[in-house]
Amino acid sequence: MTSEPPQNSDDDTSLEERFLAGVDSEQSEEPDDFDLELSELKRTRKRGSVLRPILMIIVVLLVGSVLHDWRHELGYFFTFSDPVELGSVAEFPVRMSQEPGWEPPMEHNAYVSLQGMPTRMSRGGQYEIFRLIGAEIYVQRDLDEEEIADGERSGLPPRQEGPGLPVDEHRRRYVGEGRLLAFESVPERVAGLKQFYGERYNMRFCDDYTPRQIEDLERQRRETFRSNWQGRYERATEEVRAERELTPEPTDADVEQNLDRHPVCVNAYLLHDDRRPLDHWWYLALSILLSAFMLFNIYKLVAWFRDWIRP
Repeated sequence: MTSEPPQNSDDDTSLEERFLAGVDSEQSEEPDDFDLELSELKRTRKRGSVLRPILMIIVVLLVGSVLHDWRHELGYFFTFSDPVELGSVAEFPVRMSQEPGWEPPMEHNAYVSLQGMPTRMSRGGQYEIFRLIGAEIYVQRDLDEEEIADGERSGLPPRQEGPGLPVDEHRRRYVGEGRLLAFESVPERVAGLKQFYGERYNMRFCDDYTPRQIEDLERQRRETFRSNWQGRYERATEEVRAERELTPEPTDADVEQNLDRHPVCVNAYLLHDDRRPLDHWWYLALSILLSAFMLFNIYKLVAWFRDWIRP
């Protein structure tokens, strides 16, 4: 009994050919848009998410803002290590009257040494603030732990009483050195100080006013001085007028002299006691690290946009 050989019929062959032909036809009918989508997806994955450049821009802006806020600290680090000798602050008015046009050699963000008699002292927290007689220089002195606990001012030299000064246990001559800051250059740092002395001592600081407002205040001060002068003259007797050589109206020199003695506002300085330029070394170290990080983000940002516009 013989077995029948497998039948390789023409039907099976044609079926296989039709299957292969169908596969080829399906591949040939695949739209070209499919390849374009894959290409675009590849480019997008290479560029990364759109959020990446946004985050890098935010980082660059934040680091730039921090470095801008530290510009005064960095500038102070590179100042001279030897302090500028200002001498006795009480002698400033005398020298200004003797030498017209002379002004104290005070510069913003400078390392200086000076001495003077404190007044209008205020103490709170870890430091005390006082004004030096003779100029609008306010000293901020840090207190050590013992002074904070006991309320003592052992860091100041022994008291030296000057002529005409009342006896005051808190009035001790200040001798020191530190960082000198102009109020107008660091308004945020001295905002609380200006508010305290403005409310308590009716102090006006010129950096709080525009030039036009200062001119208006000076005009009002001149008018008030002339009015008071005329009133004093009218109330005085002939003998008093002759004795004091009073005139019906003040001269322009008298008006300007009174304005110089009692200005409508002052340009003040803050001396941060015992602050040397090298004490700000950590500002420089952090600035170098932040600058390197910012430059790295700028480089990555440029690379991202370069890939974005590349075809």
